[in-house]
Amino acid sequence: MSSLVIWMISLTVGLCVTILAAGALEPQVHIAMSAMICLAFAGLGIRENRAQYAAGLPKSAIAATTAHYMGLVWAWGALAILVTYMFILTWHEWWQFFAGFAFAAVLCLFFASALNRDAEAGREDPSMVRISRALVMVQLVGMVVAVIGLIIDKKVTHFLFPSRYPDWAANNIALSGAVALALISANALLTSRAEQPEMEAEAAPERRRGRIRPAS
Repeated sequence: MSSLVIWMISLTVGLCVTILAAGALEPQVHIAMSAMICLAFAGLGIRENRAQYAAGLPKSAIAATTAHYMGLVWAWGALAILVTYMFILTWHEWWQFFAGFAFAAVLCLFFASALNRDAEAGREDPSMVRISRALVMVQLVGMVVAVIGLIIDKKVTHFLFPSRYPDWAANNIALSGAVALALISANALLTSRAEQPEMEAEAAPERRRGRIRPAS
């Protein structure tokens, strides 16, 4: 089964489960389902990233897969919030969450597409790989800060008081998505970091040969 098919099935199933839980007005079920879905997204992304790394695929192909799964989480969050607050719950600030999630999803999918094109053409764009790695680092820090902020502001407990806090569904989605993105980002940075010593070891003989001058 191709990555695109897995991506589409995961997004569809994740959306259906999240929306059904919100429609049933069961906040506890909603946060549990959101967490399970996002952990599944993260597990799929991490497994494929490590499998591609072990298979020795080009860095651009591995980075593209990582960006695809990040885009999956962002797209799930954006669409889940859109449907939830357009048709089920009422909360005036929902569009801000939706706009932020949608922008991040488009950005991730743009980078995934550009990196995929490079991989399919058999070329490596070091600048694109470096930019994607920098964005992964920024995202990891941002997601950790987001989770801490949700905890400090006590928004993670809003699902316990749904009649008082109509943003409970958005907070459940944001918290679960942030954890998934942090896991995917951390794994991507760890695997790419593990690749550096191998690359240096492969380059060392070339450097040594370059220092040895032929006898005149």
